Amino acid sequence: MRLVEALAVLLLLPPAARADATGPGQGACLAAEKYPEGSDMKVLSADGSAVGKLEKLRVTGKYTVFDVYAEWCGPCRFVDARLREIVSRRKDVAVRKLNVVGFDSPLARELGPRLDALPYVVVFDPAGKRTDIVGADFGKLDRALGVPR
Repeated sequence: MRLVEALAVLLLLPPAARADATGPGQGACLAAEKYPEGSDMKVLSADGSAVGKLEKLRVTGKYTVFDVYAEWCGPCRFVDARLREIVSRRKDVAVRKLNVVGFDSPLARELGPRLDALPYVVVFDPAGKRTDIVGADFGKLDRALGVPR
């Protein structure tokens, strides 16, 4: 019976959801949603390549969010959705996407021991104060972005 239920769910998914299903045994991952028009979002590494020191890549005068993710990371999708929501209403936030691909990539080696789980987010406030966030901790993300409680 469970097989029949699973097949029924797959058949009910929209074709785009089935077509983009990927991931090494991690379940289906849908294609990343688009960021709002005019938002300050850039992909710095799409293939796990190293990017250099994050401190040197931050955007002057803005909160800079480095979203370290992998296509196969389910919780990373929740962080991505939250970041899309934030940049849709805040022009003082810049998002920089870093696809780590796997924990043995050049980017992962460059990030070092701070990267021990995904999602991993690094936030620099406009003054340059760094906050590292492991997991989908939206409370910590809000505090790092100066969102009042």
